[in-house]
Amino acid sequence: MSKYLFEVVRNGHPLGDAWVDLDSRSEMRREALKALQDIAVDEMASSDLDESMTVSVYDDAGRLVYSATISVSQSFPASQESH
Repeated sequence: MSKYLFEVVRNGHPLGDAWVDLDSRSEMRREALKALQDIAVDEMASSDLDESMTVSVYDDAGRLVYSATISVSQSFPASQESH
C-alpha cells in the first residue's frame, strides 16, 4: 500500500488536500478522477462563471505522480429566462 497526497486547486486557488492510502497507481488515478468529479460538481454548481479545477497527486517523497484538470465553460442562451 502506498500513501498519496491529493491536492485540489480551483481557478488557481487551493481548496484543500488529503493523504490517502491506496494499493496501486490505477486505484490512485481512479480515486483522483472521482474526487475531481465530485468536488467539481459541488463547487462549480454554485457559480455561473467559467471554471477550472485540478487535482494533483504526490507520492510520500513529494514527487508529482499524477495530475488531472477539468474545465467548464458555461452559458445560458439569451432567449431563456432565469429560473
